[in-house]
Amino acid sequence: MKKFAFASGLVSAVSAAASVAATGAAYACAGLSCPPAPTPVPEISALEGTAAIAAMAAIVLLTWERRRRAH
Repeated sequence: MKKFAFASGLVSAVSAAASVAATGAAYACAGLSCPPAPTPVPEISALEGTAAIAAMAAIVLLTWERRRRAH
């Protein structure tokens, strides 16, 4: 149990240090010399995108087929 508590405390300390470092970097620039903030972009590969489209197509086709057979 003590090992888990130590590991949990260590993770918390590292996380807090990283948070402070990131916050400090965000406030490092002042005035008009600051570069524009980066735009967040979802990280998705072509394979994952194709798989998502295939899954949606399968759901739509199965729903359409069930409705067609119901009538």
